[in-house]
Formats: sequence, structure tokens, C-alpha cells
Amino acid sequence: MRGVQRSPSPNAAAARRKVRGEPDIALSEPSADEIKTTTCYMCACRCGIRVHLKDGKVRYIEGNRDHPVNKGVICGKGASGIMTHTSPSRLRAPLKRIGPRGSGEFAEISWDEALATATEWLREVR
Repeated sequence: MRGVQRSPSPNAAAARRKVRGEPDIALSEPSADEIKTTTCYMCACRCGIRVHLKDGKVRYIEGNRDHPVNKGVICGKGASGIMTHTSPSRLRAPLKRIGPRGSGEFAEISWDEALATATEWLREVR
């Protein structure tokens, strides 16, 4: 495609350094073992993102240059998506209210119990 600039592959960059006589030294540790291409859901735009994973955990989020919506640009909400993923206050299991409404008292329950509760509520509507 004309007009589209792509970042050079690591092999091409290494070849250029070799031609110039520069040493082939790793200047930094790689930030990821794997990069997944997906879509951001932090706002309504649904921009394309590349998520860098190291040891199965999210390490960095960047815009995807090949995506037709954002062309590599990512907003502050999308860039901060890593915080919602790694937050210690993130819910990891369903919660059931054990105290009066508004008291803020909850207990963790199993997914089977949560689905059974939801099924019971929806059975009444049906």
C-alpha cells in the first residue's frame, strides 16, 4: 500500500547495524513474550489495540497502526485499560448481598450459585 509506513522488522534493523559496523547489543529487555491484536472497549470508538503479554499478564497496551478506526492512535482511557485489568479492587467472583440494601455487606459465591440465582429471577419473569 502506498503511503503506509511500517516499522522495520528486527532482522532488517540488525542488518543495517551490521552494515554500519555498529555492535548488535540489546538495549532493553523485550516488554512481551507475546502480542495480541484486539479491540478496546474502554469507550464507544472500539479502537484497535495491541496488548503486550509477558508470562500471561498484560504489560503494555498500544494502538494498532493497521486498524481502520484509530490508525495507531489511542486515547487516555484505552491506554489506562491496563489499570482496570490489574486493579486489586477488581471483582474476581460473583457477590451476593448478605446485609440490608445499602449496607455494603457482600459475600463471594460460586459461579454455579450465581447462575442458579439469576435463573430463578428470570423464571419469574418468564
